[in-house]
Amino acid sequence: MSGRHSMLWTHEGVSLSRLITKETLDAVLDFQIRDDDIVVASFPKTGTHWLSEIAVKILRAAGKTEESMDTMTSGPMEATRPTATQPSYITLADIPSPRLVVTHLPIQFAPKGISKPQNKVKVLVPMRNPKDTAVSMFHFYKKLWRLMGVNMELRWEEFVEDVRSGMVSFGDYCDWLVGWWQMRDNPHFLFLKYEDMKKDLLSAVKTIVAFLEVDLDESTIKDIAEDSTFDNMKAGLDNSTIAERRGIARKGIIGDWKNTFSSEESAAFDAWCEKKLGGTGLTFDFE
Repeated sequence: MSGRHSMLWTHEGVSLSRLITKETLDAVLDFQIRDDDIVVASFPKTGTHWLSEIAVKILRAAGKTEESMDTMTSGPMEATRPTATQPSYITLADIPSPRLVVTHLPIQFAPKGISKPQNKVKVLVPMRNPKDTAVSMFHFYKKLWRLMGVNMELRWEEFVEDVRSGMVSFGDYCDWLVGWWQMRDNPHFLFLKYEDMKKDLLSAVKTIVAFLEVDLDESTIKDIAEDSTFDNMKAGLDNSTIAERRGIARKGIIGDWKNTFSSEESAAFDAWCEKKLGGTGLTFDFE
């Protein structure tokens, strides 16, 4: 692969970042998921940190942990962060319960304890409209490449094509969605749309509290929702002790794609989404 694609490799038809190895993928499949793990299974840039942070705040309010987000997770379990010395799943194995487990893997590569959860395991799946996701990924990739010391220019016109053809890490976003969406009737899973969370965060927090089977009073839930607005979260992330997390939050709005997509690119994206998601019952708000 040449140029920007040299950052990727392919495993069973899915493009993956070079921050992930075949050895790690094999190890992750049988990773021991604990009964009190809270899992966030997400495609990059769809609200991973937002949802993770809310889950941690709920656990803290319920007295189940005193840890902060920075110490409760080690990033996506399948990756080795640019500033880390070992894959995150190794670090994760030593974190005391309750743990927050994050993965961006498509369902077929995820640990069996997540793709086929048992007992009390809870899996939260955020979903965001593909156009805003693509724009957010574009800006994040640029920051990540700088952090990795990659000296290459990323051009939107090429990147938007890459997203549609699945030539980005974790592959085709629509395929990724369809894979996890088949678990929507499984009680271990809660699917949340980014756009719904933006429009009514309080309701989303209430839904998550109920799903996690935690007992919190109304005023505590309200405080968590107020604390978890994008602006409050961004301040925390921008000051994180972990370099990779400082570039995560950008605008966090719905419809920002209109500032980047041309009308042709938008039409091509619509056709791609319709082809892949039509008939699945999955629809998104684009503004």
